[in-house]
Amino acid sequence: MLISDFSDVGAADDTRFKRCLVMAGGGFRFGYYLGMMAACERRGKTPDLLLASCGAAIAATIIRHLPDNAARLAWLTTPQMHAFWCALQANPSKTLLGAIGGVLERALRANDAKLIPDLFDDYLFDIPARLPLPPDSGYAGSPALAVIAGRLLYQAHEVGTLRGERKLFVETIFAEARVATLLRGMQSPLADPGWGRSTVASDIEVLSGVAINDAVRASIADMYYFRCHQIGSEHYLGGVIDLFPLEVARRLAAEVIMERKGKYNHLVDLPALRLVLGIHGNRRLSQVLAQAAEHWIDTADMERALVRHQISKHLQWRRNRLALRVPPSLAEFTEMVRLQWEYGYARGLDGLTR
Repeated sequence: MLISDFSDVGAADDTRFKRCLVMAGGGFRFGYYLGMMAACERRGKTPDLLLASCGAAIAATIIRHLPDNAARLAWLTTPQMHAFWCALQANPSKTLLGAIGGVLERALRANDAKLIPDLFDDYLFDIPARLPLPPDSGYAGSPALAVIAGRLLYQAHEVGTLRGERKLFVETIFAEARVATLLRGMQSPLADPGWGRSTVASDIEVLSGVAINDAVRASIADMYYFRCHQIGSEHYLGGVIDLFPLEVARRLAAEVIMERKGKYNHLVDLPALRLVLGIHGNRRLSQVLAQAAEHWIDTADMERALVRHQISKHLQWRRNRLALRVPPSLAEFTEMVRLQWEYGYARGLDGLTR
């Protein structure tokens, strides 16, 4: 399945989409996006475009490929999905103490991206190239899908060198030709000179003809968790490059449904964003929240509300290793996903009534 197969709309079509649901981030809690989509359908606000990044790209693909809420939730709780997450292993070169030291080092030298970052070997967990995504059922009325990632503008041998004023990433959107037409000439909001030391190049690029599995795997690549993903001769950072893509959504659709997210963590997230992208994450969040969207779904309490209902890190002190803590049984895994779904559904219903 290729991105270009998502729609038969031609490249000359510059008609904006009616309604875009932005599904950005979520970490390992991507089940709540299925609940959010169910709330949209319940309120008569079904989107015809899903704009997704990071873990949410998995949920968006499930929605794009399966026709109803029951089938989508069932896929997310299949034995193969549970087995996939249980099988993830730590990067063999990463010890627990080394990982903690890396976090502290980033916090101490958050220096607005003076050095070219290592996204090739400095990651916590290995993830297979093939993801447990459902085949496309081709149902009528399925939404279009646009997946955000960031193409690297440097090679592995350049890691650790001074970057000067060089740009390191291009905001990349994997989508159909219609999206490319609508975004032609648009500059990335992360490239604004106001950020000072941003490592993001000016123009957004849209790529079609990419396998959906590759697009999603690229989007979930992370500055901490997962290695950058290779497609052909290029490597990609994940959707964290533009985790709040409100400006892109506004360009693509007449109506936007957006999350009101909580602030970034000061010890882990903010230093990583400064070191890799050269931006201050909470300033970017404030910038987005000051803009207009037709509907805001408030998930700012997600870190507290779903703290026990997610896949999480497990510190194995005696072994000096880091692991992922996944519910050990399929029943427990299913319950975790169900609680995530209910959270997204409740928040979605609330946000779409205002």
